[in-house]
Amino acid sequence: MSGEGLAYGAHFSDECLLKENLEENHYTTYSSLSHPGIYLALSHKGELRKGNSVGRHQSCTHFLPRRTP
Repeated sequence: MSGEGLAYGAHFSDECLLKENLEENHYTTYSSLSHPGIYLALSHKGELRKGNSVGRHQSCTHFLPRRTP
């Protein structure tokens, strides 16, 4: 993920590492380790969104709902 918030394919580097965050609403978000505050996000059409224009509480950043016991 670049500093502008764009996800791209390349050789493995530190920019490829994402941090998995388990949110209080039982969803998972993924943020860049090399660029804090930038999140992996998909549009309603399934296209990548710029990670620096979204926040962790927006639904476009929520993935894989967790099952509650």
